[in-house]
Amino acid sequence: MPTGHENPDCDSPPVLLDRAFLRRRWRFSASDTFLWRHEQRGLLVPVTDGTKLRYTWDAVFAFEGGPPPEGMVAAYKGDLLTVEEAARLCSVSPSYIRAEARAENLPSRRAGRACLFVPAEVEAWRARRFVNRKTLKKAGISSDKWNGG
Repeated sequence: MPTGHENPDCDSPPVLLDRAFLRRRWRFSASDTFLWRHEQRGLLVPVTDGTKLRYTWDAVFAFEGGPPPEGMVAAYKGDLLTVEEAARLCSVSPSYIRAEARAENLPSRRAGRACLFVPAEVEAWRARRFVNRKTLKKAGISSDKWNGG
């Protein structure tokens, strides 16, 4: 898996990602037609290594919805989860995950129409959302305060 060296202080060239990597990253939504269509629209900007079209992490992040938050670049370069995988991880239904992503409570990435999730963001959201009430009691926080009451 590419690690990416987009550090401006570093003299090494940036890592170029190939189409096979993007297909694995975006799962079902990244056919050659999908990539070509988004390149033609100017949404996914390729570069060439002399023989093939490749992509930088900056272009991939811009296509998915913007750069990652500060300190989360490494997590955002990892594999993404589908709605079903995120739902299984959180023990909730896929429709609940979709609703939370639509409401922007759960950070998500977009590749075309596919909604994908960064595992670290899903874990952080799950930790914030599904708090053990006994832990709150020990900390001296009433569940009414936690629920916004």
